[in-house]
Amino acid sequence: MLRYATFIAPLLMRKGTPNPVRVLTGYMGALFLSIFAGIFFLAALFTWIATTYGLDVAFLVIALILSVGAIGLTIMARVSQTIALKKAKDRHARIKGMLAAKEDPLSEHIPEEILTHPISQKILAQVEDKPFVAGATALGLGIMLSRQLLGEGD
Repeated sequence: MLRYATFIAPLLMRKGTPNPVRVLTGYMGALFLSIFAGIFFLAALFTWIATTYGLDVAFLVIALILSVGAIGLTIMARVSQTIALKKAKDRHARIKGMLAAKEDPLSEHIPEEILTHPISQKILAQVEDKPFVAGATALGLGIMLSRQLLGEGD
């Protein structure tokens, strides 16, 4: 029974795609074709600049294009890291406020390390976003675990 609960619980907490292999294959195919098209674009640009202006200018232009792309990717990574850090801090503050507002007698006994752990924050955020689904999942898991522990299960 516990084996079934481990399969059902993640599906209830978030929607799964009907065919994840096909979706992943599509993304990988699009990525491969985009990289391939980029290589051919740079090769064509290099050839045109080399025949028009010379090899030194062609190498310089391609190097500048690749440098600008690398700088852009670095900036995008830093911005996304900053945004993720800000979201984590906001989520932590929201969860602390939610626990403090409910005046739950057990909330003062929850250690700070547990609340700041990314996995527990993700679970608490999902519970906050979808309280009905989380309650139904907790009820189902509780029933299955109680039957398993009491020996009434299969």
